Amino acid sequence: MVIAILLFAFLSTSPVSAQTSPLERAYGERMAMRALDQRCNFFETGPRRALAGFAAQARGAALRAGTSADLLSLIARQATQKAATKSCVDPAIRAEAARVIEAHRGWRGQMSSQYPGLARTWHVDRSGTDSWRAVQETGSGTRAGFIASQATLAFAVETPDVNAAGARLFLRDVGRLGAPKAGQKLVVPLRVGTNTFVASQRRNADSRERFNGPPRPGTMLIFPDETTRAVLHADPRDSFEVEITSRTGQITRMVVEVGDIVAAFAFAAEF
Repeated sequence: MVIAILLFAFLSTSPVSAQTSPLERAYGERMAMRALDQRCNFFETGPRRALAGFAAQARGAALRAGTSADLLSLIARQATQKAATKSCVDPAIRAEAARVIEAHRGWRGQMSSQYPGLARTWHVDRSGTDSWRAVQETGSGTRAGFIASQATLAFAVETPDVNAAGARLFLRDVGRLGAPKAGQKLVVPLRVGTNTFVASQRRNADSRERFNGPPRPGTMLIFPDETTRAVLHADPRDSFEVEITSRTGQITRMVVEVGDIVAAFAFAAEF
């Protein structure tokens, strides 16, 4: 869900402003406010996290609509440069900061949200029914996403296979394969051009229909912090593959759409 923040036109004097789309402008405005916060320290952790999620959501939407990453980088640089000319005590600036804080209050008050992609949706639930916070259903009873783990969030996958023994995740290496194209649904990168991450923990499945209800049969495989950081830096246009191996020799392959993973993570982190 995109939360509207009524930021002023930071890009109004930018050389690219005449060509920017509403999605590109929204991204630039949110990046400008992030730059202002870094200099003026407007926000506490919650609003700052929310603003990062809003900016990531705008960037992902623009990329999936066909905007190039280079143009978005240019827009971000120009927005940051424009923000550097603004005073921290400017009434208009402070009013915009107050709007971000108000947007965070509404965002924080929600217990659940959805972030749809081209083919899959990130479902976020902060109610604490189980350890899952942000989930993407990947078919045949498998799911991937973030679980609450020691006051932070960790990337994990779950399968109904009680004999699942391990999992590997294959993430695009942009240096070898280049960036993904917009509009591709669940197209994973070639294995020869990926970096491999291996799950570090195994435990029983934790998905529950209700709080204190029985967990479903199956296995959860949890990846280390390095993997969580890597998937959060994946391109919003991309998908990646997870391969689960079973003690019986069975191999299960899951495809996860990156989409608005950063926005989902930011929302889920407020628990």
